[in-house]
Amino acid sequence: MRVARLVALAALGALAACGARPDERPPLPVRVLAVLPFETAAAADQGGKRGENTPGDVVTAQVYRVLAEQTEYDVVPDLTVDDTLTTPELRRAVGQLDRAAALGKALGADAVLVGRVTRFHERVGTAYGASEPASVGVEMGLVSVAAGELVWKGTFEDTQESLSSNLFDWWMFWAAGPRWLTAAELAGLGVEQLWPQAHDAMVMPE
Repeated sequence: MRVARLVALAALGALAACGARPDERPPLPVRVLAVLPFETAAAADQGGKRGENTPGDVVTAQVYRVLAEQTEYDVVPDLTVDDTLTTPELRRAVGQLDRAAALGKALGADAVLVGRVTRFHERVGTAYGASEPASVGVEMGLVSVAAGELVWKGTFEDTQESLSSNLFDWWMFWAAGPRWLTAAELAGLGVEQLWPQAHDAMVMPE
C-alpha cells in the first residue's frame, strides 16, 4: 500500500504544468480562437541567425499542432494571423495584451492564446545517449477579446531526467518512449498539458 501511495503521489506531482483563472471567473464564451505567436524571453534566446525559427516560433507550432486535434473551436489559420499582424493597426499595438486584443478584433475571434518561452535549452547528444537533457519553460495565457483582459494563465517548466534517477519523470518516458527528448518535443508535451487547462477556461456559447 505504501509503494502504491508513493507512486500515486509521484504521478500527481509529475504534472509540471500549472494554471489558474484570475478571480475564478466563469468560463469565457468562445467560438473562434486565434493564436498570437509566442514571444521568446531573453533567457531563452539562442541567438540564431536572421530567418531561423526562434523558440517562440517552435512552441507556437506545437500549439497549432495540439489545436489541430480538437474540433470544438474554430482556430484561425496561422497564415491569416501572420498577414493580419503586418497591418498598420496591429503594428501600432503596444504590448502583448493590446496586440492580442487588436488581433482578435481584426480576425473576429472571441479569444486569443498568447505565451512566452522563458527557457529553451536543447539536449546535447542523441535520443538514446544525451549528456545534457532538454529543459523548457513555457508561459501560456488566454485573452478575452471583448474585455481585453487575461482570463487564464498557466506555466510549464521541466528538465528531463533519467527514469532511474527521478521517478517524477516517468510520464515523459510513458508519453514519448524511453528516450531523451528534444527541446521542441518537451515543449510539445508541455503544451499538451497546458491546453486542457485553457480549454476549461472556455465554453461554447449556447
